[in-house]
Amino acid sequence: MILASGSDSSSGRPAGRRGPRPRDRRLWWIVALLALAVVAILVLMDRRAGPPPDAGFPLAEHDLEASSGDRAVVLVFPNWDGTGFVNEERQLPSRNELESDLLAVMAALCAGPTLSGAVAALPPGTRPLGAFYNEDDGSVLLDFSPELVTNHQGGTAAEHGTLTAILRTVALNFPEVRLCFLLVDGAQSETLAGHLSLDQPFQPRRWL
Repeated sequence: MILASGSDSSSGRPAGRRGPRPRDRRLWWIVALLALAVVAILVLMDRRAGPPPDAGFPLAEHDLEASSGDRAVVLVFPNWDGTGFVNEERQLPSRNELESDLLAVMAALCAGPTLSGAVAALPPGTRPLGAFYNEDDGSVLLDFSPELVTNHQGGTAAEHGTLTAILRTVALNFPEVRLCFLLVDGAQSETLAGHLSLDQPFQPRRWL
């Protein structure tokens, strides 16, 4: 009798090297398809979620530099000797939106002049906090930081210089504004520094 050694008598293939059974192949394909489905679901969820909050994209409410071009503006500053006012022309980024442009103009006014012979009209540290325009009646609310009153040197002439610089700058650059309310840290202040009242709206064009 001849013994079969190292071969499969039924198929002629070497013993111990049988291919995977059909049942094993089906199980492998099921696992592979499930893995692909999980990867596809994770990719889809990531795309729907969008970029993370700290991905470096600027916030719209602080995106003042996203301008549509430059705008020629006129800033009004007092003379160094208090005898009058100086108009300084500048180019500022513009978004073609009154509130954003007005806020940018007031920020430039707070920063002070670049011309010789002119002095800052607003106290040190003053900055604009907001500008809110009502198209129905042409009124605007201009909100400044507390330094507008807490750091003001006082005196009728100095207060008049501050108000003239603000209101004349508004009138020259935004003729559609008919009324201007001045707020300090979101609230109405009785006076600027004890002399000129702030509790009533101003007509900017009357300060030209």
